[in-house]
Order: sequence, then structure tokens, then C-alpha cells
Amino acid sequence: MPIHQPHDAIPKSRVRLTIECSGLSNKDTFSKSDPCCVVRLKSRDGRYVEIGRTEQINNDLNPKFKTKIETDYMFEEVQDLQFLLYDIDSKSAALDDHDFLGSLDTSMGAIVGSRGSCLIKPLTGAKGQNEKKYGSIKVMAEEISSGAGDTLKLRIAGARLVSKDWMGKGDKYLVIKRQRGDGNFEEVCKTEVVKNSKDPSWQPLEIPMSQLNLGKMETPILLEVMDWNSVSAHDFIGQVLCTTNDLLQPRSFKVEKPKSKNPGKDRGEIIVQFCELYHPPSFLEYISGGCEITVMMAIDFTASNKPVKNPDSLHYMNPHGWNQYQQAIMSVGEILDKYKEDQEFEAYGFGGKLPSGQVSHCFALNGSTTSQTVQGVQGILDAYQSSIINVELYGPTNFASIIGAATEAAAKIRPPKQSYIVLLIITDGAITDMDPTIDAIVRASGLPLSIVIVGVGEADFSKMHELDGDDEPLKSQTTGQRVQRDIVQFVAFRDLANDGPRLAKEVLAEIPQQLTSYMKSHNMKPMPRPQVSQNWAPPAAAG
Repeated sequence: MPIHQPHDAIPKSRVRLTIECSGLSNKDTFSKSDPCCVVRLKSRDGRYVEIGRTEQINNDLNPKFKTKIETDYMFEEVQDLQFLLYDIDSKSAALDDHDFLGSLDTSMGAIVGSRGSCLIKPLTGAKGQNEKKYGSIKVMAEEISSGAGDTLKLRIAGARLVSKDWMGKGDKYLVIKRQRGDGNFEEVCKTEVVKNSKDPSWQPLEIPMSQLNLGKMETPILLEVMDWNSVSAHDFIGQVLCTTNDLLQPRSFKVEKPKSKNPGKDRGEIIVQFCELYHPPSFLEYISGGCEITVMMAIDFTASNKPVKNPDSLHYMNPHGWNQYQQAIMSVGEILDKYKEDQEFEAYGFGGKLPSGQVSHCFALNGSTTSQTVQGVQGILDAYQSSIINVELYGPTNFASIIGAATEAAAKIRPPKQSYIVLLIITDGAITDMDPTIDAIVRASGLPLSIVIVGVGEADFSKMHELDGDDEPLKSQTTGQRVQRDIVQFVAFRDLANDGPRLAKEVLAEIPQQLTSYMKSHNMKPMPRPQVSQNWAPPAAAG
């Protein structure tokens, strides 16, 4: 009997960064450098702002800093970071007064998406050189659990419970209450009624800790035993006063009735058969354990985009800036490429007429007949620019084939392997194969797959909002089946003033929850975080 509670619309985790360095340059004449690491985060206005610094370690070119840097991690945003190493030679707080030892420019996504959420990179000089003399840096990210989603799983039974009924054994239920700050008790939940039994066994409960005790394990809790009546007020049998820590040690409690005229009367027992504090695994735990995100991108090649050489075309290659397709690829791609080690994407087009004369609703963007894979975000952009020249814009706007390709790939991911696919569809028009697309989404909803649809241009996107399923879960007209879980997110680029970073934030915000919901539905726990040797070797410096 789960008790549901609202969750934040925008998932956010608090992380702690641990920093080590190896082979730092020596700036002191008669001793070794005294390093300190300053960490900066790029703000929305483009400036880097210091979010913390480590302690200074004297005479050490291979420092392991004890001071941790805590900051927020948001999957759906680009969080650029700088790690600046200085040799501290005085008490001055001004960094310009100290010798610069090297730096690393990276992002939070790159750290979290690295093997074991542990990034090892060479340091660079002030002008970007990454010569061996600057050494290397290791940055490890660990999630700080807030306990916000923790639940208490509980199974309770009664034994020899007294009855207030003249005939029969009584109809028992439990009311669970917590003590508030003012000393009063308020109801948290109650069990179902077990009819005609002095030895009831109630259905298991799942109680959010935020409701039961606000995360405080010693908060007083009342278990009130009630006898249900159909025509009169329910009877109070007695109670158990305990704490969460008491419940976590399966045992029996004597039922007592305060202010009773017969305090020694045996009113029976409450038996805790099972109690477990459950911490739901987070998105970051799955990623740190090695779960990779594979990205598939699909671009609309239908004629409604207008001829590519027309400056009004959504595919027009403006020499002075990106078109909306390019902006969407860049904004979303630069976040997702951090979560797959080889940074390979699968890139497709749909609704175009190929050089062979065939109209295809699922073709490789790179023109290959054997592989849809491209390298990195730049690989997608290059393949897109090439296809715009070689593929004729045609139509209609059909999604079912593209979603089918993603479904086929997702179906090959079988436990214990942990991998997840994000399909990004960028389109300008109203969908023309609505029913087959809904069927495809319903079939895919039980697989490790999320579908993100970005609408560009000024078309009518009302059907896209229907696919999103926020108002009503999708249902197949063919089979009558409903989606197993929400896997589609739609955003119209125009609603975000064509702002790329805002687009990425909107379309990716639901991915962490969708990934964890899939894993939970298949009882898949995060894999152990890969260990990195304490004697880690710096990567070879570029020549």
C-alpha cells in the first residue's frame, strides 16, 4: 500500500567533489610547491564564479585534498567548471599574487558521466598547453543523499487483540500517527480493516519518511489499534508508542490503553513482521555504476520545411548563424554526449527522397547503408549538412518507423546490462501517422527508452502535445493497451524564444525520472561504482 508524495519537477542532486593531483610543476626554489585548488562554476551571464577552494598542502606535488567542494548537479543543464591550481606563497587572497600551476576546463556532466563518475585529465597551462610538466588532476563526484525519497517498508500483524464486539472477534485496523513539533499527534496513514480476527495480518505499507518522521529516527510514533463498527463510532482498543528505530528491529509490542481503569489487562500484541528503510536509487547512482545513455537523433526532411536554399527555410544554412535544427542538435547533444564513453550517436533522417528515388521515413543521416553511427555532436552536424545537399525534402511526416528503429535497439538491451536510449526527434510539422505512432509508443513504453520531440517553426503542434501524454495516458486504438509509463516529452522551440539552453533544460528534465522508473519497474539496482586505483597514473600528455 504505497503512499505517494509529489516530486520536484526539475530533478536536482547535491554532489561532493573530491580532488587529487599528480605530477604538479614545482615553483619553489628550496622546497616544493604548496598547492591549492580553486573551483569555479560558469554563471548564466558567462562569468566564472568561485564556488569553493581546497586547503593548501605544503611541499607536495601529488596532493590529495581533504577539503571537498559541494555543489548542485543538474542533468538537464550545461554546468561548465574550472579547476585552477595555484602555489600559495603568502596569506594574500588574491590569486594573482600566487604562482599558477595549471588548470582544467570541464563540465559537471563530463565528471558524472566518466567511468565511476571519476574524471582524470591532464592539466593545461595558462595558454592551453597540456605539456607533461603541468601534471594531471582527478575529480570524483559523489552524491550527497538527502533522504527525501526514502520510505519505510513495513508489515505488521496483531496477536490476541481484544474485541469490543458482543459477538465475533472484532474487525481490526491500525492508525499510524507521528508526533508534531507542538507535541500533538497527527495521522500519517492507516491499514485496511481485517474482519473477524483477533490475530490480523495487515497488508504491507510503504510510508515516505518525510511524512512519517521528517527523517528524524527518534520521533515518537503511535500505532493505534481500532475496532471497526458499521453503525457506530469505531472503538479504541489500545496503542503502541515507539520510534522508527524501534520498528527497524522486528519484535512484538504490548498493546496498552492510557488512563485505563484496568492498566494491567492483556490487550494483545502488535508484531512487526518486517521493517526496512528503503532508499530509492537515484539517477546519479545508476550513471556512476556504469549505465550509459545512447542517443539517437532523427531530423525532419519533409517539404514543409521549404526549399533549403530559401532563406525562409528551416533548413537554410545561414553563414552567420545556426538554423533551428542545428541549435537543437547542439543544445541537447552537448549535454547527452557526456554520458557515453565513446560519444557515438546514431543519426537518422525521415520524410526525405534519397538519391535512389526512394522516399524513406528512416534513413542514415551519414548516407551509409550499413551504419547510422557518427562521432560526437560535430559528427551529427556534418552528416546533417551533407544530407541537406543530397536528400530531397519530401514527406509526409511519419514517426512510426523512427520510433520502431529505437524500439528495436532498446529491445536488445537485456538485464543485467544497464543502458538507456534517448531518441530525439526534431520536426517542423503536424504528424500524419498518429495511430501507428501511438501504437509504436505503447509498444516501446516498457523498454529502456525515452522519446524527446522538439517542434521547430510555426506549425500546429497540437497532436504533439497529445503524444506527450501529460493530460491523458496514451492508448493504442489497435490493441486497447495503455502506455506502461510516460516516455514522451514535447517542447515547441518557439515557446522558448528559440533559446538553446532553455530548450535542453525543458526537454531533458524528465529523463532522470524516466530512467529510474524503468530500472525500478524491472527491479534493477545500480551496479557497483567502478573502483579507480589510489595509485592512478596520469594520462599521457598530448604531444
